[in-house]
Amino acid sequence: MNKRYEDLEKLMSTGEAREVKRAMAVRMSLLGFVRAEAALACCISVQFVDKWKAIYLASGVEGLKLAYKGSPGYLKPREREDVINWIQEKKTITIEELKRYLKEEYDVFYSSNTSYTKLLEEANLSYKKTHKENSAKDEVKVEAKKKRD
Repeated sequence: MNKRYEDLEKLMSTGEAREVKRAMAVRMSLLGFVRAEAALACCISVQFVDKWKAIYLASGVEGLKLAYKGSPGYLKPREREDVINWIQEKKTITIEELKRYLKEEYDVFYSSNTSYTKLLEEANLSYKKTHKENSAKDEVKVEAKKKRD
């Protein structure tokens, strides 16, 4: 392995897919491949090669790594644990109840119900919409299904 490109090799072997693509494009460019060849080999644009080569030359391999680490959660780990314990103490709970609790206690409101259902799942509860009636109890529907099958 060429010592000069050891950092790129390491990133290519351990990095995330986007980081690997960046490192491959830069390495090929530095090894003398024509930009168009490097782009074609990596399934990327020539501009991509130029951009990441310039970043590598300015910042090294650290510049090729993904910068976005996600946003911090609305609840601190301890608060999240308290909410999960609160949910587990309940025999039944609705998302509306959970929304109200989080708003009153922690001033937290999620725009998506997915965040609330994830909390319920962490507390080992499943969120399933109830059905008004059980079709298996309706003899007419059961017989009709048997005839179709």
